[in-house]
Amino acid sequence: MKIHVLTRMLLIFFLSIGFTAFLSIQASGQVTKITINQLLESLDHPQLLILDVRDPGSWQADETKIKGAVRKNPDTFDSWADDIPKNKYLVLY
Repeated sequence: MKIHVLTRMLLIFFLSIGFTAFLSIQASGQVTKITINQLLESLDHPQLLILDVRDPGSWQADETKIKGAVRKNPDTFDSWADDIPKNKYLVLY
């Protein structure tokens, strides 16, 4: 069941940074998608920060949420972008 819920959530990923690709992302400035299994393996990592950046309508309409994800409104990106820790591994969906 847990994998099914995450599968559904990961289908809407539009931006994510995976642990295995973090160093190459730092060097190249590119963003890489991660798999469901990579996310599942990383859920307990203390440096992981999951941001739920779905538009407000999609967020309210969907009962499925990733536990521990921090909700951020993409329409107000400029007001919170600088507050995101630079030392965390980010996964945005």
